[in-house]
Amino acid sequence: MRVRRSLVSMALAMALTAPAAMAITQSQLDGMGQGVDLKYQVIDNTLTDGNSFRASITLRNNTAQPLPATGWSLWFSHIRDVSKLYTDQFKVTHVNGDIFKLEPTAQFRGLPAGQSVEIAFDGGNWQVAKTDVMPNWYFAAQDAKGNPITALLASTSNTHNGVVPTEPSAELPFVGDFSTPKQWKRYNGPSNIDRWNPFTAAERYARNADLSVQAHPVGVVPTPAEMQLATGNVTLGTDWVVVFDNGYEEQARWLAANLGLQAQSWSPNTNKVIRMGWGQVQIDGQAKWEEAYRLKVDSKGQTIQITAADAAGALYAAQSLLQLEHQRVVPAVTIADAPRFAYRGLSLDASRNFRSKQAVLSLLDQMASVKLNKLHLRLADDEGWRIAIGALPELTDVGARRCHDPVERTCILPFLGAGPNGTEQSDGFYSADDYREILSHAKALNIEVIPEIDMPGHAHAAIKAMDARSARLSEANQPQQAAEYRLSDPDDRTDYTSVQMFKDNAMNVCMESTYRFIDTVVGELVALHQGIQPLKTFHFGGDEVAGAWKQSPACQAFFANNSQGIKDPSQLSQYFVERVSGITSAYGLNMGGWEDGLMHDNKVYPRSNLTNALVSGNAWQNIWEWGVADRAYKLANASYGVIYNQATHLYFDHPNEPDPAERGYYWAPRFTDTRKTFGFMPDDLFANADYTRAGKPISKAEVADGATAKTLEQPANVLGMQGSLWAETVRTDNQLEEMLFPRVFALAERAWHKAGWEANDNAGKPADNQARNSDYNRFANLLGQRVLPKLEARGIDFYLPVPGAVIQGGVLKANSPFPGLTIQYSLDGGSWQVYDAANMPSVSGKVAVRTASGLRTSRNVIINH
Repeated sequence: MRVRRSLVSMALAMALTAPAAMAITQSQLDGMGQGVDLKYQVIDNTLTDGNSFRASITLRNNTAQPLPATGWSLWFSHIRDVSKLYTDQFKVTHVNGDIFKLEPTAQFRGLPAGQSVEIAFDGGNWQVAKTDVMPNWYFAAQDAKGNPITALLASTSNTHNGVVPTEPSAELPFVGDFSTPKQWKRYNGPSNIDRWNPFTAAERYARNADLSVQAHPVGVVPTPAEMQLATGNVTLGTDWVVVFDNGYEEQARWLAANLGLQAQSWSPNTNKVIRMGWGQVQIDGQAKWEEAYRLKVDSKGQTIQITAADAAGALYAAQSLLQLEHQRVVPAVTIADAPRFAYRGLSLDASRNFRSKQAVLSLLDQMASVKLNKLHLRLADDEGWRIAIGALPELTDVGARRCHDPVERTCILPFLGAGPNGTEQSDGFYSADDYREILSHAKALNIEVIPEIDMPGHAHAAIKAMDARSARLSEANQPQQAAEYRLSDPDDRTDYTSVQMFKDNAMNVCMESTYRFIDTVVGELVALHQGIQPLKTFHFGGDEVAGAWKQSPACQAFFANNSQGIKDPSQLSQYFVERVSGITSAYGLNMGGWEDGLMHDNKVYPRSNLTNALVSGNAWQNIWEWGVADRAYKLANASYGVIYNQATHLYFDHPNEPDPAERGYYWAPRFTDTRKTFGFMPDDLFANADYTRAGKPISKAEVADGATAKTLEQPANVLGMQGSLWAETVRTDNQLEEMLFPRVFALAERAWHKAGWEANDNAGKPADNQARNSDYNRFANLLGQRVLPKLEARGIDFYLPVPGAVIQGGVLKANSPFPGLTIQYSLDGGSWQVYDAANMPSVSGKVAVRTASGLRTSRNVIINH
């Protein structure tokens, strides 16, 4: 700790007057919250091979009164362990999860008005982005009567004028900039040197150099299997009608409503008709019977014919027609189309930060527009339980709220920067009516909702909610009912810490009350789906369980008396999965889990032990240098259904660039942009290898050499693809949209359409990189000129990339990863002009460039000439 000299000069006087303990009033604490300014600065991330970093917290007392020497603590969310303080005047305690508290010791003598104190510390791993730091730190104390009181530290609030900004720099103004390599790099060891740096404007310009603006691009996202443009077009006037055959009325009326037309079952007109009916669809001479369609726009006959194999195909034909329509004009075209994969999904984390019902409904619309058909909705995690279960009201009464309650009887702790009273983004849940509305909307759009309740790990919110239930019933002298749904063994002394630093987030799998709880929750979910969209699959999560149950008396008793021969905690995960399989199969359900929930020590559980008709695994953990990129193959070869969900390409909580100013975690790749997701090749997983986490190039051969399962022996078990958005750093619905779009469109492209340039391991076919780049140019032009403007018109936020730019010969040259998006430049830092590539401006001095869409703009970058 470094203290300003003026503070040192007052230490002696304060030592005589500082009390051993002080009672603080709410008014005093509020004054501290408003008047104490906090700054957080990362100093050095390169201390070791990635095991620790150094940062500092600076408190400045801007109040008129001294900051008391005792009687208060500062509570905050911190995603990294705090391992060492460089001071004896404060101490830090890890409470649980990402919650820590900082307290003054007897050596602290208070902080006079106008003075500052800087506390340097070391933490675990690294922090190389602003969004690694959580907002809403707060003071906690006790008043004279011993009642707990709190006050938000206003300088750390992420709400400004009632709004949470989208950009991290505006949302987290108390976090210092990352301006040196020591701050933005993660490693500095002889065998692991971090090669990533923030992109410069010139580097962005070079990355976009193979892209060019295509005039008036015409196409559909995702790309149809077959598409032939003809001459001419049709103009959809108000005299057009949509006519439908039996079975397709719902889709026809949906299309008519989106075009502002009328729909009817019959029309005497022979032209100016959009006719929707059943018919066989053939592609490459083969009949397609699921989600397939044929669309023909006839400019001569002034008709549009939709032929579909089923209702889903009719909806997708309508979606393609809407994409082709521009200012009421549709080009003459013939399309024959069907999906590559039956499963085309997106998983949404509604637990870490709550996603509003309206955001989910809007997301369903956007998913359907690009033919995604599975919404994997994560409804429970450590930081929140988000679905009402009538039999267990504490799940939402306690588990859906965050606040300062150290014993977690009324709420769970304010994880992920929720502050002392929670926030609109941290609190909330879906009522039964909310959930049914989501289901109804999804059904109309051919999207299956797959609920996930993660277990046995990631269950802190559920465990504390059931602890609160048990305590309530025990106080009411109902011990039998109190134990009915307990998820934790009160006498368990196992010392473990989860990946997210929770000490108590694993349901006790040795207790029958745990399975009674699961049965009740699954039963209520089945009931919620009935009459709307019958539940087909329950996703139990199963990921990231480590070290639990070793010192649990309940488990010791189970080891001594069970018929399965289980004698060791290492056997309990498989036992749990088999029990959950029995519960879900009794309801006639399929079961899904994350890859690590279906294996132990990298060995897959026997599929024959699970009784569901289908058990699927999301293959996600494919960091190339870790030797686990073959887990998808292992599961498929062991007769599990597999959903490709690889974190390196399909996790959208990662930043779009390797820049500290970008939102997101970066534990798998350093960044994932739209082009990377577009380039994913499902038929040859190891061919997607590009870089290690540190930015060192890695080849397919290196990955295959370290793999146990080197080939996919049962490709029929690959069900499809899924992207995922985890929400630790995504607090608002606007931030959600910016993290998803346009990367979701690249996910949809690969899940629906198989490109000719893709590598194929079984066929021994390498990737055609030249063809891939050309195809991406076509795709990027469609996004920049057709798709993204429609999002803007609908009020949907999407990520605005920083443009590339160079100054050559006094002339500004700029480009975008999405040709057609507006680029602006400024010569004075104030007024902005639209950049015109056809008339490149002459410039001198400092020039700023940015991307703009509507009233929104990207980060700007300065170029010095």
